Amino acid sequence: MSLHLVYRSYGGENKKNRPAYYSKLLAVASFLRAAEGVEAEIVFINDGPLPQERLQLMVSYGEVVTLGGVGMRRSYRYALQEPRRRNWAGRDVVYFGEDDYLYRPDAFSKLEAAAEAIPSADYLALYGSTPERPVQDRLKHQALYPKNWRQLPATTVNGQAWTNIISTASTFGARVGALDEDLTIFMQCMLPYRHRYMDHETCVVYQGYQPFEWRALAANLFLKGHEPLNVRGKRAFAAPFHAALNLRARRRSDRRRLLYAADPNLATHLELSWLSPDVDWEDVALQTASWARGRGLLTGAKMGRI
Repeated sequence: MSLHLVYRSYGGENKKNRPAYYSKLLAVASFLRAAEGVEAEIVFINDGPLPQERLQLMVSYGEVVTLGGVGMRRSYRYALQEPRRRNWAGRDVVYFGEDDYLYRPDAFSKLEAAAEAIPSADYLALYGSTPERPVQDRLKHQALYPKNWRQLPATTVNGQAWTNIISTASTFGARVGALDEDLTIFMQCMLPYRHRYMDHETCVVYQGYQPFEWRALAANLFLKGHEPLNVRGKRAFAAPFHAALNLRARRRSDRRRLLYAADPNLATHLELSWLSPDVDWEDVALQTASWARGRGLLTGAKMGRI
């Protein structure tokens, strides 16, 4: 089994509520720090031009592919097809990273160990809401699970617990063979919206569960509700796409994929309302900055407020 790391990045920024230590340079430095613990091929996929210091860092550690400002969905679609494009073996593991995540230094070594020790795991998440450590409110977390969900026992590998969960974000690991077979599910989940991947629904479908309530879909299709008409119209437009996903999941109920997440998480999304619990991420950021400076990679002024 070989490990491949695919990292998507964008030169711009958004207005999300970030922690004080956030920077995209810090994020990529933490990714590279974790990659030092494994033997892995690294591919950077950049959507348009990047600041020179970040680009130089990437060039020093892996292959850089630059897309011509194609946008978030097309760059994600391109990244998902890298395993097929490069003919990676089906037994290999590919990890897709994004440029606003922070990684613990042992993240990829523990990912690799879990892939070896849990052969039934088709997908492995370093970041994800778990029953013991929900990223959001516990009741909201519980509402993510279908009524017929069956929780499998957690597995511990080299001191790290891995918990069976229902979904994760678009930063995740996968066995290349499973991803190749499921690729059309990922593509189908991008159809109704211009700026959403439907990450949660993608994971639900490939695990063989229906992501939408049929009664709610019928209500949406017939414009029922008290919201403004334009909101109900958008829901009505999406309803047939959502129904198609339910039918897709129904056909997979006899061959469900399994998704496991590191518990506690080995990475976090760098948005204050979505930080993974029970890890001192500010300390991880400080240690990452120290690591980067010790190798002469970055200066303090470029690492956020650290």
